[in-house]
Amino acid sequence: MRGSFRRDTAETEVEVFVDTEGSGSWEGETGVPLLDEVLHIIAQASGFDLEVRARGDLLTGDHHTVEDVAIALGQVLAKLVDAGIGSSSVPSGEALAFAAVRFGEAGCRLDVDFLGDFLEGMELENLGHFMRTLAYNGRFTLHLRVSGGDDWQKVEALTLALGRALEGAVMDGSMDRKKVTDADDLQLI
Repeated sequence: MRGSFRRDTAETEVEVFVDTEGSGSWEGETGVPLLDEVLHIIAQASGFDLEVRARGDLLTGDHHTVEDVAIALGQVLAKLVDAGIGSSSVPSGEALAFAAVRFGEAGCRLDVDFLGDFLEGMELENLGHFMRTLAYNGRFTLHLRVSGGDDWQKVEALTLALGRALEGAVMDGSMDRKKVTDADDLQLI
């Protein structure tokens, strides 16, 4: 399934393309190195082809760019996926993260604490904001938890777990649609 979404505001211009039946390729640039890496990891872990182009007013900080990329990506996912559940636990160095996703109802619970405030051009509090905004705009419930490790290990484990949980939810939703289609094809004698 393929979809795209464009969001233009006073602060940003964002365009997102997603193919949930892709090969995990990533292409794009947001101007925020950590956000680019997060999107790259999500694409690889989910198997989605993901392209994101964003221009934002980075002189005022990364908040608007991070938020608007999450809104655009969430909007695409909401158009493509209406049901499905997936979860994953992923280690990275000394960090261990857990992610659970359920499409159909928006919600978010984060249990994420970072040691520092800033990493690779991004305020780390905005990573949580990205995840929450993604879930609400994508119309899915998201639970994320991470413990141990340094900030980079936490970010990597969280995004890998999220990508794998998204992949599982899309596969689960596809299987549910196939079951309904198969049931519709049954003929009772």
